[in-house]
Amino acid sequence: MAQPALSRRNLIHLVGKAGGVAAAYHTMAAMGLLAVPSAYAGPPALPPGRGRRLVIIGAGIAGMVLAYELRKFGYAPLVLEARTRPGGRNWSLRGGDTVIETGSTQRVVWDQDEHLYFNPGPARLPYHHEGILAYCRTLGVPLEVLCNDNRGALMQDDHAFDGAAQLNRRVVNDARGYVAELAAKAVNKDLLAQPVSADDKERLRAFLREFGALDKDLAYHGSSRAGWAEPPDAAHAGGPYQPLDLRQILASDFWRGPMQFGEFSTMAATMLQPVGGMGRIGHAFGRALRGVVTYEAVVTQLRRTEAGTRIAWKHAGTGAEHRIDAPFVVVTIPFPALRDVDTDFAPATRAAMASVDYVPAGKVAFQTSRRFWELDQQIYGGISWTSRDATQIWYPSGGLQRAKGILVGAYIWSDDLGNAFAAKPLSQRLGDSLGDVAHLHPEAPRWLGQGVSVAWKNIPYTRSGWAEWRSEARATQFPLLLKGDGPYLFAGEHMSFITGWQEGAVRSAHKVLGDIAERMG
Repeated sequence: MAQPALSRRNLIHLVGKAGGVAAAYHTMAAMGLLAVPSAYAGPPALPPGRGRRLVIIGAGIAGMVLAYELRKFGYAPLVLEARTRPGGRNWSLRGGDTVIETGSTQRVVWDQDEHLYFNPGPARLPYHHEGILAYCRTLGVPLEVLCNDNRGALMQDDHAFDGAAQLNRRVVNDARGYVAELAAKAVNKDLLAQPVSADDKERLRAFLREFGALDKDLAYHGSSRAGWAEPPDAAHAGGPYQPLDLRQILASDFWRGPMQFGEFSTMAATMLQPVGGMGRIGHAFGRALRGVVTYEAVVTQLRRTEAGTRIAWKHAGTGAEHRIDAPFVVVTIPFPALRDVDTDFAPATRAAMASVDYVPAGKVAFQTSRRFWELDQQIYGGISWTSRDATQIWYPSGGLQRAKGILVGAYIWSDDLGNAFAAKPLSQRLGDSLGDVAHLHPEAPRWLGQGVSVAWKNIPYTRSGWAEWRSEARATQFPLLLKGDGPYLFAGEHMSFITGWQEGAVRSAHKVLGDIAERMG
């Protein structure tokens, strides 16, 4: 009796089980079951501006992209920025800088050096975020490779392995070995969802042997992929680690995200960063927009007029009050920051803004007098994970093998942890984070010195990390905001499907440029 053909659906399911989400995605694209995104087309063209005034609120990435492009076509954009610097959440802290939160001020007392910086906001650029990368190229912002997912970093969970940290490579490769062994046994016992031919089964067994480093009997007994208990040298072959206990891997939460981290489309190599800190992008835009951005301009009121809108703002330094009329205004600041502005948005617009959730993200960074993670554990860049409040520990990809460095001792983004972090006294934030780092690196307290923390919920003129849309609000409220509200247009990462990334701000700005072209055409 002839074997039934393997269905496309079951083939994709098998590929996904064996090779992960990325493998399934590419298989579906190759079979024509997914629409492959078109190439990045750049910003839209605009009709000649002839010096027409447009007002933009916020000199974050979205606001500066808008101003940069508008000026190319002869418009006279004016950007009102409440801070003394460009960039918004695009920000790098160095020695001598100041962090102002509601109710507290921190002075960064680190040494001065090109590689001694901390990105409290965005810190990485995926290779496929062509919009922001194109502006880096145009503005002359040099980039370097950032190590994001590092097999030499650590995973720690208080509920597994008696709380001891484990090598990333051991967890990932031992888990794959066990999964491959289970799949290989299913092949031998004809437990596939759809029958396949004898030749197909043999090739699938061979594939699983290679994928999971199985022995000839299709069993997993460990692999050098998981690292060396005794590294090879000139006179000895060395020996790999014994495989981790599968039950302990299952007891942890490693498999809920950290193990697949490097496979996520926005986290996979190649990841990039500006040389000298993410804030280099914001400052490059700021230089290109000299005379266009007015700093310390705190917008206090927005009102509709017969000709468009009137913007009232106050200079934070002098207290001088100003008013500007414009045909319309583009609002790019996060919606939580708009709560401090007296606006006449329509009730439906206000409701739509209120439907957006914002992440109360926070970070902590320390200067270290010795790069112990490189010297003692050969960790060069990347991220370690912990079940403790710190969540992630980031090792710098810049300044490798220099004497000192900046270690990110906590990156927190869940609602409960983020809100609790924002409520802590500054000294407690640093102390708690140092304790979490020490659980993975017991020697850390000896070398880590001055620290600084940033809770975005408490940062004036931002009041948030990044936006996250619930599915219902995305379907019902997001389209309303995309249309704008009379003389008000909205842009920013929150007004995109790439929330949490600077690319979302760029693409949102380009979308609004198209709206402007229609209004001005």
